Amino acid sequence: MNKGVLMFAHNNREIDYFRMAVVNALLVKRHLGVPVCVVTDQESYDYGVKSMGEEIINKAISTIKFVNTDYGFRRGNTKIYRDTIHRQKKLPFYNLNRCDAYELSPFDQTLLIDTDYLILSDTLNACWDNKNTFMMNYEWQDVNHNRILDLDRISEASITMYWATVVYFTRDEYSENFFTLCDHIREHHDYYRGLYKWSETIYRNDYVFSIAAHMINGLTDKAVSQLPTKLYKTFDFDDIHSANSDSELILYTEKSSTPGDYLLCKWSNMDLHVMNKWAINRVCDQIMEHLE
Repeated sequence: MNKGVLMFAHNNREIDYFRMAVVNALLVKRHLGVPVCVVTDQESYDYGVKSMGEEIINKAISTIKFVNTDYGFRRGNTKIYRDTIHRQKKLPFYNLNRCDAYELSPFDQTLLIDTDYLILSDTLNACWDNKNTFMMNYEWQDVNHNRILDLDRISEASITMYWATVVYFTRDEYSENFFTLCDHIREHHDYYRGLYKWSETIYRNDYVFSIAAHMINGLTDKAVSQLPTKLYKTFDFDDIHSANSDSELILYTEKSSTPGDYLLCKWSNMDLHVMNKWAINRVCDQIMEHLE
């Protein structure tokens, strides 16, 4: 297959990543018109079949690739998930195999996206056959312009952070070398955590991809080409009120001056990274209704 979207979806005991992948795959087919491959594990898939049924899964996803998960990593790599300021929970975060994207993708041109990066427009179609054969973003924008978050570098004394949320790559030598380097950093992440002043103990692909981008380009900052869109984000302090259509969301964005209070925001025809995973799952049925 010439071009398509690749997602990784591994559930934990509360967050249904596979359900998000199915809904986002339907959005991809509506707005981008390309096939979707999802990498998952048998347990996550079986839960999806039980909760949604095989018909909708087969309609959304063209190819499913099953992988075994590292249960030791799954138990040890945990983070705080927030459902606004009112709820937070420490849960496993399985993100170990994203470095295998080059090997696992069935496509000649691949858009690797997070399951929580909702495709609400056709903007990413500008990637196909682009002169830049590898692209990802360090530029990003919070939906709430008044909120100040320092997320531009791995740490204050380290390199620019690229977001692994969306990555475009083709089957060429540069992309293959990039993912080989990511695999090396993954295998020796304790060393690279110290070398690049990795600011968290959790394993993060954003950091791995940022370090790979720095190393593969001769230790040059901001050398990887940007995607044809800025990365727009809403954080886990925020919530989703409703999905008005397959391209429009009504959001609750937390006021920076008064935590726990919110502003209503209409978001239309632009892709959006939604970090509140519970919020996405609450509107999955609404999105699917619009897509049907």
